[in-house]
Amino acid sequence: MEQRLLENMAEILEVEAEELTLDTEFRDDRFCWDSLKGYAVLVMLEEEFDAQVTVNDFLKASTIQDLLDFCEQ
Repeated sequence: MEQRLLENMAEILEVEAEELTLDTEFRDDRFCWDSLKGYAVLVMLEEEFDAQVTVNDFLKASTIQDLLDFCEQ
């Protein structure tokens, strides 16, 4: 699950999966974070991992580990 999430996040953030770890802060400026990427992450979590994440919970998340925690609930 961890590797699949890292690969999906790499695709959304437009980087190589090897550049990401669970400690990566995905809203970092180097990823040109915007609302479209945020929406893509929410959709990916639901479709790939069947994770129902509220917008408020998502806004509290800062690292890829936080996203993984949603998937494991």
